[in-house]
Amino acid sequence: EGFPNALGVVKVMGRNSGFIAMHSALGCCVADLCLVPEVDFYFDGPGGIADHIYERIVRNGKAVIVVAEGAGQNLMKEMGAAAGGEEVKKDLSGNVLLDDVGPWLCQQLKTRLDDRLAAATEYGDGLNTKYVDPSYMVRAVPPNAADNLYCVQLAHNAVHGAMAGFSNFMVGAINTRECYVPIELVVNKRNVIDTSHQSLWEYVVFATGQPSFQTDLDPYDDEDAMTTASGGVILSTE
Repeated sequence: EGFPNALGVVKVMGRNSGFIAMHSALGCCVADLCLVPEVDFYFDGPGGIADHIYERIVRNGKAVIVVAEGAGQNLMKEMGAAAGGEEVKKDLSGNVLLDDVGPWLCQQLKTRLDDRLAAATEYGDGLNTKYVDPSYMVRAVPPNAADNLYCVQLAHNAVHGAMAGFSNFMVGAINTRECYVPIELVVNKRNVIDTSHQSLWEYVVFATGQPSFQTDLDPYDDEDAMTTASGGVILSTE
């Protein structure tokens, strides 16, 4: 009652992959919209996020959006909101500098929904936004017993591999089996959400009730699609 027509926007890490946003939206069970780099979205018209958020706020009095930092970059460029224009800027590590989607998303939704909500509510309240960017605090969550066990297994296997004479390898779990993987097979790969070959992203769409934004185009060849337990597909960056 003290925060009418509330919209909470939480931006999490995820430059090229939206796993943190996807798993957060599923785990919290209160998200109304999840935006990730792998799925393009739009504001206006049928199936746009503006109408979806408007309906949720009118019905429930509030809405929550979880957005990955790499989401909406193409849309920001199309709408002229990109800070660098056509020039691609990079940080000292060589990563492309992303435009800040969080404040931009809040502003775009406030522009579209403020008057609509004021006209639809009894006291003329517009859209009230709260924006949270936890950044690296996400990594500061204390580990649980499963985390500690997994880290111990990785550490032991790494030492066993080194003592056996292996080098240039990494330790990981593949299909629940602990494996040694050559580094050269890993460094040119990227794990992204697979929206076509498995159903984890479908759970997000069902849980949030959001538009699917899906098209008939399949961006991945079946022969290149290696689905993972986390709901992703391995893509080559070469």
